[in-house]
Amino acid sequence: MHRWNWRSGPAIARIDRYLLKALLPPFLWGIGAFSSIGLAAAVLFDLLRQVSDAQLPLAIALTVLGLQIPYFVSLSIPMSVLLACLLAFSKLNMDGELMALQAVGMGLERLTRTSLCFSLVALILMFGLTEGVVPISQYQAQTLLVQTVQQGQLSLKKQHIIYPDKSPQNKLRRLVYAQSSTGQTLYGITMIDFTIPARQKVITAHSATWDMEDQRWIFQQGTIYFATADGREPHLIHFKTQQLQLSAAASPAEIVLNPMVMSLPMALQTLTQLRQTDAPFPMRILAIQIHRKIALPFTILAFGLVGSALGMQPQQSSANKGFGLSLIIILGQYILIFTAEIWSKTGLISPWLGAWLPTLVTGCLGIALLLPVLGLSRSNFSQQ
Repeated sequence: MHRWNWRSGPAIARIDRYLLKALLPPFLWGIGAFSSIGLAAAVLFDLLRQVSDAQLPLAIALTVLGLQIPYFVSLSIPMSVLLACLLAFSKLNMDGELMALQAVGMGLERLTRTSLCFSLVALILMFGLTEGVVPISQYQAQTLLVQTVQQGQLSLKKQHIIYPDKSPQNKLRRLVYAQSSTGQTLYGITMIDFTIPARQKVITAHSATWDMEDQRWIFQQGTIYFATADGREPHLIHFKTQQLQLSAAASPAEIVLNPMVMSLPMALQTLTQLRQTDAPFPMRILAIQIHRKIALPFTILAFGLVGSALGMQPQQSSANKGFGLSLIIILGQYILIFTAEIWSKTGLISPWLGAWLPTLVTGCLGIALLLPVLGLSRSNFSQQ
């Protein structure tokens, strides 16, 4: 029996092009489906609420929605690679093409290498998006929303307004309540200020108006009540006008640790600044995010192994159990990411291990699933 010499150059090119044509359609479909679901669940409904309740201009809402697309496309790439490898190899398996390729001398190892090369290209694509596009688009989206509020284009809720003012570390600084509002003016103000824990104060005022030019609130006709933590030395200050200036530029310990608006060099520079301050918790949080920015794209290679292994399973199991198992793996992956992050924040494991642990576990799972398939392929080849 004449065997096809698949090691020759033209044969490799043909089979690679054939596999890429099988992988690309489900990959693009997965990006569209997963990114659309994430965009709708996390952004679209909130923007629609702001358009209806807070009178956010529709043009600004659509712009913010468009700026969020690169972020959700980058998140969908690992899942899309898993789906593409699973569906492509399942189809080849069910149509008998994998068996035909093995019959002419092409082992499954060769096909696996092609899927890993496809995963590597997807990894580079995701890394380029997360480093070159996502930080810029996320920063522009946040800046646009802040400018909309500051310019008075975002109307306030009409009655019973509760606003928690939090620090970059998500600690409550002030809690503001207003009975009603008209335009940019609040009425019936009660504000509890926690910025000085040992000397808290409560401010009540008839009204407060937002001064867009100076970026501050102007309180009218009110009282400031001061009290220490032990209840001693309370006193009152009555005022006709009181101004509340917005916070100045953040100190290194108060830098907003938002990985979506920072590229890897920016995050490393911020980490250097934090090391010069006594802020161990923000420094640990940022270290976790830096390692995650590197580790998350490598999840694509792990998902490529898992998808290829599931797609190459025997025909009776690949179509029925494989897809359901892939969904379980995706869910388990993100549960593991969430769990490892909590362990890292509490100090149970190091930041690098917390970021890399989910990827390592999924990669080991992919290898464990793939080795029996490759072993079966070799035994079948040796019997021919």
